[in-house]
Amino acid sequence: MPSPQKEQSTAQRTRSKKQRKGYTGLVNQGATCHLNTVLQMLFMTEEFRKAVERYKPHNDTSNINYHIAELFNSLKPGNRTTTTTERITAELKINVHKQEDAAKCLQKILNMVHPKISEIFQGKMAQITICMKPAKAHEPLEQVKTFFIISISLESQEDHINMQSCFDSYFKPIPMFGEGQQIYCKECEMPMDTEMRCSLQKVPSVLVLHLERFELDYDTMCCVKNHSSVQIPAQLSVKDESGDNHRYDLYAIANHSGSLSGGHYYADIRSFEDQRWYRFNDCSVHQIPGLKCDLNNPLSSEKAYLLLYKKPTKVTSYPKEFTCRVKFRSEAKESTVVMLLFSRCQLCHIGGKSFPLSLLKDSHFSPSKVFS
Repeated sequence: MPSPQKEQSTAQRTRSKKQRKGYTGLVNQGATCHLNTVLQMLFMTEEFRKAVERYKPHNDTSNINYHIAELFNSLKPGNRTTTTTERITAELKINVHKQEDAAKCLQKILNMVHPKISEIFQGKMAQITICMKPAKAHEPLEQVKTFFIISISLESQEDHINMQSCFDSYFKPIPMFGEGQQIYCKECEMPMDTEMRCSLQKVPSVLVLHLERFELDYDTMCCVKNHSSVQIPAQLSVKDESGDNHRYDLYAIANHSGSLSGGHYYADIRSFEDQRWYRFNDCSVHQIPGLKCDLNNPLSSEKAYLLLYKKPTKVTSYPKEFTCRVKFRSEAKESTVVMLLFSRCQLCHIGGKSFPLSLLKDSHFSPSKVFS
């Protein structure tokens, strides 16, 4: 019979082995929770992670791309449970004892990395200013800029703040009428009533929304935090300037607790590897039990600060309906020919029953699994 000490040692090795299969935490160097949160969200963005590996410079230790690639390599499931960001804080010139803003940190990193790495976050927006009563006919003034992040106001006329409504409001025309509001028109050579509006010329693959929780209180002339609960949809509808609608799926939330002077950041992220939600809180990383976020269950949060949405993964486009013949190996080890009816919902229909197309990749699949 094994001794209690040996049993305990075996149990510890088993727990360590299980822990090594999970995600890796990041050490907080003092006040670097904002950086840890941003880096974990970038690491858990599949396309960004692949781009970092693809464009990693060789032995150029003075390059931010090199240090992020090295960090991402250490974040992969392995022997360690935590790792450090010391080289990245040095490269970004971050004061590790001063709390910084997560949105500004993300913007800084995306500006510094190779353009091919950050391009999945980059969109293009047009700001159009229209003179409402021109003294002479002229074209609207249009300014086109690229962006990585869209800052969304949480001001709402509704009882419950809804992220989709706040996002849509960002693109509504803003009237600039009357004295003190008029904008100088070069063509008319005088201040005129104008209307300003924004439109998306190019939508990014990953859309980052910054919730403006900190605002200036004009009575005290100090920044105060908006603790309002925001309803966050699992899917966000985004319309470009041509009128086309794009669907985005929520996969990461940067949360902020506390105040401007003394707060803390952590991230809730849905893994692209197993579709489960995990909480990344500095050194601690664990699965969030019972978290549901789908079309019928939007999230409500008083702490959400950054939202990351991504376009669904592209799949092969099929005609609305067609049939084809596919051979499967039955349990009797005989080839069975079945008729498959594919549809846009990516389901396969056999004998009046449905199953995901992903089962086609299963070498052990057999019709008996469907007919049983």
